[in-house]
Amino acid sequence: MDAYAARDRLGRIVAVYTFVGHLVDVPPPDGDPRDGVDVLVALAGEQEGPAVILSALLQALGEKATLEHGPGLAFVRVALEPEDLARLPPHAGLLLSQGRYYLPLDARQARGPLGFLPRPAREAWASARGARNGVGS
Repeated sequence: MDAYAARDRLGRIVAVYTFVGHLVDVPPPDGDPRDGVDVLVALAGEQEGPAVILSALLQALGEKATLEHGPGLAFVRVALEPEDLARLPPHAGLLLSQGRYYLPLDARQARGPLGFLPRPAREAWASARGARNGVGS
């Protein structure tokens, strides 16, 4: 089992991200939820539900995943190791906090680009982060 856990960390993150995106991309039928995922998304909300599921699964795999909030958007940020950086797609917009790099993941749709947050969400996150850390006040 240790060999499996040590293999391709970034690949596991991408697989879970893709799985959650496909899982929540199909809306439930009117009325009755189909399964626990529909119930969880209904409880957490359509904006936060996918991020809650993704964060929980990544944490279960041992990743340092944190649920973050931006304007009208909840996303997951995953701590990266230096060796992960070269393997990311060119459009991945990393977050930098306290000298560490994080990959933002928005799993609200099945075909969302890995590591991409809209500019307003990224700027609002950075602004809120600075305010919490006493920067800019």
